[in-house]
Amino acid sequence: MPNPNKAIAILGLAETHLLEFFHPAPTAPKVAPLGGGTEVVWQLAGDIIAPPPWVGIGESDDIDPNECDPYLWVRLVQRWRQGQSQNQTASAHVIPKCGQARGITIEAGIARCYPLDGTPEEMAQRSLVLLDDSWRIDLALCAAMKDAEANSVASETGIGTGAPYGPEGMVLTWAQTAYAQF
Repeated sequence: MPNPNKAIAILGLAETHLLEFFHPAPTAPKVAPLGGGTEVVWQLAGDIIAPPPWVGIGESDDIDPNECDPYLWVRLVQRWRQGQSQNQTASAHVIPKCGQARGITIEAGIARCYPLDGTPEEMAQRSLVLLDDSWRIDLALCAAMKDAEANSVASETGIGTGAPYGPEGMVLTWAQTAYAQF
């Protein structure tokens, strides 16, 4: 019997599509990510993403961005009920009834080494890598949400905004959210 927790199914769909779009050696017609791919998607818990040291924490002289693997993740950001703001605070005093439709917000993201120095050409290439990563995350989340609706895991879905974070600690990340209502 499948797990009745639809959040698990949606996170699984997101992981499947992230692996598809970030595979280091994809099958044609797909092309490999500009910054290199990965065969691992980390399922995270919590509200703070703390990339492991091998992603690039350290001094600029110690980091070779060609030797850092990308850190790709998916996580459950929050659960909510219809009629409740997805950014609601405890002081809002809006208490939805248990019978109302439920939903979740998920996040997918990637962290990469990002030395702060380099030639103009190297900096331009790093910018293109982030642009490519943002495009792939958007496509993966859209595919996951489309599958969630097609497989009746979610009744409605949507894609949130994506944004870069950093560079901080020689790491640059991109993260984007998606929403699913059951």
